[in-house]
Amino acid sequence: MKLERGTVALITGGGNGIGLALAAGLIKRGARVAVTDIDGARAVEAAAQLGEGARGYGCDVTDAAALASLAQAVKRDFGGVDIVFANAGVVIGATLVETDPREAQWLYDVNVLGVIATVQAFHPLLTERKAEKGQAHIVITGSENSLGLPLMAPSTIYTSTKHAVLAIADALRRDLADEGIGVSILCPGLTATRLWNGRAARQPRYGGPLELPAEQAEELKNFLNSAGQDPALTARICLDGVEAGEFLIITDPAIRDIAERRQREVELAFDRLDARMAAYATTTDAKE
Repeated sequence: MKLERGTVALITGGGNGIGLALAAGLIKRGARVAVTDIDGARAVEAAAQLGEGARGYGCDVTDAAALASLAQAVKRDFGGVDIVFANAGVVIGATLVETDPREAQWLYDVNVLGVIATVQAFHPLLTERKAEKGQAHIVITGSENSLGLPLMAPSTIYTSTKHAVLAIADALRRDLADEGIGVSILCPGLTATRLWNGRAARQPRYGGPLELPAEQAEELKNFLNSAGQDPALTARICLDGVEAGEFLIITDPAIRDIAERRQREVELAFDRLDARMAAYATTTDAKE
């Protein structure tokens, strides 16, 4: 998809991190951007920093009615939308058995069902824009966790949600092929964002807001700022990938090891199957 001047983009989770960096990158390319965040004030502040091409909206992607209202507002304020970034996401670090069921539901409601609801809410506007301009696109934010299992502290439920959105993006690409609406999945690695602080805006039904202790928050922030990729670079790679028509957009060379471990396991499983099938055939022949 060509991100030409005047392109209208919608970004969920756009108040900071990768979402905000995508918005800034799009503004530099001449696009207009609807920045949304569960924290409406943060979205408005981010849009003000980006300039007159941006506008901020509060929206909780776990609320289908709020997304429907957002789609109407974007239609009213921008005349439609060319590209939707389903980027909102949350994470917690915990094994499966350690995870509170409410938080497991929170992760799935935001990271998986929120993606589905965002696509469903904006599909009519994308269909309109495809008919008008000949192009429309959806970008879903996955993760290195979509491609395998990173060798870091466990975030088991989060990892499972990012596996899920890879499947959703792949199937959605098939679903929308006849309509000519493109689909990409962005798979960033470790990035210098505030994703670690997602509980600060956690909705009451999932346990309510929770701030990390100051010392732990500072430690995480320093680690990500030193080891994580600059979100501006992540966004640049993503937008270049969209313009190149890529489905799978990977932003960090370190992810290769994660993906190749999974690929080797799959290949070995097929090798074992071939050997078993050959052995079964020999056994059957001997009996005959």
